Amino acid sequence: MDGVLADSEPVYFEAANAVLAPLGKRVTETQQRAVMGHSIEDTWAYLARELELQGPLEALVAAYDVELRRRLAQVREPLPGVRETIAGLKERRVPIAVASSSLPEWIEALLGGIGLLGAFDAAVSAREAARPKPAPDVYLLAARRLGVPASCCIALEDTPTGLASAKAAGMLAVQVRASSTAFPPLPDADLVLASLLDFDFSLVEEGTKGA
Repeated sequence: MDGVLADSEPVYFEAANAVLAPLGKRVTETQQRAVMGHSIEDTWAYLARELELQGPLEALVAAYDVELRRRLAQVREPLPGVRETIAGLKERRVPIAVASSSLPEWIEALLGGIGLLGAFDAAVSAREAARPKPAPDVYLLAARRLGVPASCCIALEDTPTGLASAKAAGMLAVQVRASSTAFPPLPDADLVLASLLDFDFSLVEEGTKGA
């Protein structure tokens, strides 16, 4: 979702710093990139170590959740090619899912903001999987909900963590580099796209012939 459907990774960065500001703490861009694609639990455990946060994290995480949902709902535009790719996949009757490290409420907030709530056949949050990315669980659950083998799926990702998760699930892993936080081409990617405007529908058409 984040960094593939919308340029929303900076929103997480801004929300974290808004919550940490009263403590005199700030997440650096390097620290933010280190947690991109990770679950909320792994993210805040990392930040607690890096920023030497004292005491229980529950109040900080709760404040972050509220701030983040508010900011995600204000994102209005998807990244280039997102609407066109979704429309093309629907035209070809290819089932599509969101498989995200975000919480269900964050997924709903962002998809609602960019006008894609209800555009997917399934949505899976890391909260629903036994293990977060880079484990394959989120992607495997998404494939099950779509009713297709994971080996027949294409995963669109933007982070090393996400690509590792997709590869562990046995999926074709495509790195999309349209966001402002894009990584350089990564070795785990089977294919690298500048944006979803470059998505090649021949990747799915073979599997939908005669459908």
